[in-house]
Amino acid sequence: MKRARDVRDQLEGLLERVEIELSSNPNDLDVIKKSITSGFFPHSARLQKNGSYRTVKHPQTVNIHPSSGLSQVRFVLALFGLAIMHISVQLLSSI
Repeated sequence: MKRARDVRDQLEGLLERVEIELSSNPNDLDVIKKSITSGFFPHSARLQKNGSYRTVKHPQTVNIHPSSGLSQVRFVLALFGLAIMHISVQLLSSI
């Protein structure tokens, strides 16, 4: 939690320096989704017709790790925190 406060303080300082008014609305989920998505853009993958995923930034075919609870669910877009190589298939975990 201390790190989150430090990051918030840093961002607040940057906003003051460039004279942008600080405002927030906890009910505006679209803004929150957009900020998370933009931060994780290098870690995003799009569902392909064959059921696998292809990373957006550096096109590579990837799959959701079979031990993940989300391995049976298909999302149009997936954000991931970690990609690991397993034998000859790249798997996504921390989705």
